[in-house]
Amino acid sequence: MENMEKASIIKTVIMSANQYMFNKNNSNMILFQHQLDVLLGITSRGSDLKFFHPRNLLPTECLTVLIDIMRETNEMKPSLMIKCLQLLRNLAVDKYIREALHESFNLTPVLVDIIKHTCNSAVNPLCMESLHLLQRIIYGHKMVLQESYVQDLLDFIIPHITDPAQDCTQVCLGLLVNLCKENFAIQTYLKNMENSKQLKRTLLKHISGSDGNLDCIIYSISVVTSVWLHDQEYDMVFKPSNLSPMFQSIFNIILKGETGMSRRYGVDLFKDILKDSQIQGALSKFSHLSAYIDGVLKLIPVSTAETVVMVFELLLCFCSIEGVRCLISRSVLSTLDFNVRPQFSDMLIGPVNQVSEPLLATVHWAQQSSDTHDEAPLYALDFLAEVYEELIYSNTRLKYSTHADLVLPVLLSSLNSEIDVDSDLCNPRKHCKKKVKTLQLLSVLSGEDDIRKKMVVLFNPTVYSQLLDFQLTNNRVTLHVMKMSTSCEDWSEEGVHIVIFCMELMSKLKKYMPNVDGLFCSLLQDSRMVPFLSAGLTSHDRTILQTALQLFITGTAMDNFPTVLIGDSMANCNARKKEITDIANTAPLSLGSTLNSTRPPSLSHNHLGDFSRSSNGEHDASVQSIIEKMQTGLENGWEEFTKAVKDINRSEIIDIYEHKIQAFQTKENHLQDLLDAKTLALSQADRLIAQYRSRRAQYEAEAHKMRRLLKESELQSEEHRERLNEMMLHKEKLSMELEHLSQEYQKLEHISEEYQQLNAAYADINDRYESAQKSLLSLKQELKTLTEMHEILQKHNESLKQQHDLASEQLSKLQEERKLLSKQLKEKEGKLQELTKSHTKLESKYEKAEKERTELETGLDHLRDTVNKTEQTKKQLQHQVSSLELVCKQHEADLLSKDDQIKELATQLEKHTQIAALIHSLSSGKSESGASVTK
Repeated sequence: MENMEKASIIKTVIMSANQYMFNKNNSNMILFQHQLDVLLGITSRGSDLKFFHPRNLLPTECLTVLIDIMRETNEMKPSLMIKCLQLLRNLAVDKYIREALHESFNLTPVLVDIIKHTCNSAVNPLCMESLHLLQRIIYGHKMVLQESYVQDLLDFIIPHITDPAQDCTQVCLGLLVNLCKENFAIQTYLKNMENSKQLKRTLLKHISGSDGNLDCIIYSISVVTSVWLHDQEYDMVFKPSNLSPMFQSIFNIILKGETGMSRRYGVDLFKDILKDSQIQGALSKFSHLSAYIDGVLKLIPVSTAETVVMVFELLLCFCSIEGVRCLISRSVLSTLDFNVRPQFSDMLIGPVNQVSEPLLATVHWAQQSSDTHDEAPLYALDFLAEVYEELIYSNTRLKYSTHADLVLPVLLSSLNSEIDVDSDLCNPRKHCKKKVKTLQLLSVLSGEDDIRKKMVVLFNPTVYSQLLDFQLTNNRVTLHVMKMSTSCEDWSEEGVHIVIFCMELMSKLKKYMPNVDGLFCSLLQDSRMVPFLSAGLTSHDRTILQTALQLFITGTAMDNFPTVLIGDSMANCNARKKEITDIANTAPLSLGSTLNSTRPPSLSHNHLGDFSRSSNGEHDASVQSIIEKMQTGLENGWEEFTKAVKDINRSEIIDIYEHKIQAFQTKENHLQDLLDAKTLALSQADRLIAQYRSRRAQYEAEAHKMRRLLKESELQSEEHRERLNEMMLHKEKLSMELEHLSQEYQKLEHISEEYQQLNAAYADINDRYESAQKSLLSLKQELKTLTEMHEILQKHNESLKQQHDLASEQLSKLQEERKLLSKQLKEKEGKLQELTKSHTKLESKYEKAEKERTELETGLDHLRDTVNKTEQTKKQLQHQVSSLELVCKQHEADLLSKDDQIKELATQLEKHTQIAALIHSLSSGKSESGASVTK
């Protein structure tokens, strides 16, 4: 129903536009403006623009009529032109419509012509709308400097950039960024033009941030990066001291950008400047990088599909820098609490803005359909692959089982989703790209044991067989596809990637999953896999080529692996690519290229398989040698023929017949494709003829009605003119009254603002008064407490004097005890010396009496006992000496602490004596003054 309503609205817009083009009067213009307002409401921000895709007939006709009207710049009123520009600006939000407006409808020269004719003296709303729409339209397109409208555009925007008084400097800078990005001709023009130095100075002024406009800073840095990055005079812009403020400015506009285009330019600028290794090193050492990465990650849950694509592009760009990917992975994983939330399925059902964690939001984006969210799921899968690759292949070991519960169900549902090739609403190429990204992420996850165990449990071998069977029967690289859908673009290359990555995943999991090993071997030996492997081996993508080469090496170890057919297919692929490049280089506008351009998309030369046409006459040398042997055998006789056949292997004969059959199948498929194309063209022609006849009949009937209505309208036009004049006069009076009321309203608003300011000031004064009263009360209480403290201190002073007297007495007693202990220690040391001398004398006697040992054994035993006793007494004395030393040390410490306390008490006594002296002096002064008074 919605599409029918939109179709009826677009029809009425087309009719009103045609009426206005036929007769440019006020009534037709008002009717046309009203219909444009209705269409503006439908295409407002956030609405679905799929119905307005340029592939549909009605939107194409509507856009054609609008642009034809806009070409008549001089005859069109500015208000109507602004309505048309606003409508095109709403439609230009969609990527495909935006590209079609530039490439198919050729809107860019029309907008430049509007800017040239309407913005000669001053910038007006029409000029601003044209500039904003032009900035959105030409983004990402390379402009040709030789075109006259490009030169006119440069002549307009450069003076408006260098003049500081202009209001459109920001949008002109954005246009200059689009023009000079990856365009050597325009870059050279900007370097060599007359006012190049003035433009440089203006850009440096914007980069310095004197005006405080972040958009102008980003645009200026982008222009400098594109045009003057390698000039010596601009090394100062990218010196290390300027990189940190530059990074902060870019991050601020990405995090706080009001429009999607400003964020887009910020991301593009990061991608450009990070190509330099020195800037990469400066970013990795940037002090606030982790905080800004956290801010960028917080944008994932709250962004739209268009914005989140920019966020993922920026994060993927950062992941390519050494040392930054681990920081991003750590930030993503640290925000999710796996213990508190073990179940994630319920959290992924609702809208993405209800999820706060970046990892959950990324998984949420990854499970969305690519038909509704364009490229957001693909970038989300790429970002998850980077995060988990860093998680698995680094030292970060964190709860792999829980990660598997989060990611694997989403990836399984993505692989199980079916592709409707014949549906107009489905885009098989996007679905295939999503499956490729899913298989790459699964290949990364299979490197961890815990996740691989969960993968083995969840995944059924039928998932792989269904994926591969669909590609083997529906992909255009095979020779068995008899019917090719013309409703969608070619997705054969993405299908080849699905087959190769699916086989790679099966090779990694075949040891752990039952029945997968046999399925993998049987598929690798299947002849239907030949075009896929040959396409992978001749691919320009390094990853695809290496994966296909690994599969080829695995297959060569098997008995029935079709090595010869793969070689033939690879040779034919290379020959066909050479033919295409030769045709493109020699005769790009030949008859064959024009035929291919008029042919439906499914019948182009890249879509008819990986085997050669039989008309080219190229055969393998081995096949030719076998045929020659058989022919010579037939010519020499039956016996020679049987010998020749016996010498040839049966597998080689089968290869010959398969080669012939495949050649005939290519011819048949080619003829069938041509037949389908002709039947489709005939059916389209019949349908167009029928539409033309029906529209002609409708137009004739409408023309008859219009003739009759024209006569009636001419009679009524005079009355309406008089009424219109009266209404215009009344309108002017109302407008005057409205202006008067608006002025009064502005005055009242000013008065209300002043009243609010006075109320705020009065509230502030009240708050200050209350705080002053509270502070006064608190000061009074503090005064009371201080007087009480003074009395307490006096009492404490007296007690301290008593303690000082007791401490001095104890100190004298301890000194006397210390003297006694030192005397005892000296006496015992003298005894110890005497004992040592006696011991030495005994030892000498023992040496002399060694010969008489037998006779003096009893005396010797007695002497030994005495020696043992003396040693024991020596040990006891040493122990007592050590204990006495410890006691002395403790007493010395106590004496030091007592000295400190005495000093403190002495200082306090001096203070108190000074206070008493002051009090005494005051009291004596008062008494003297009183005595003098009495005298």
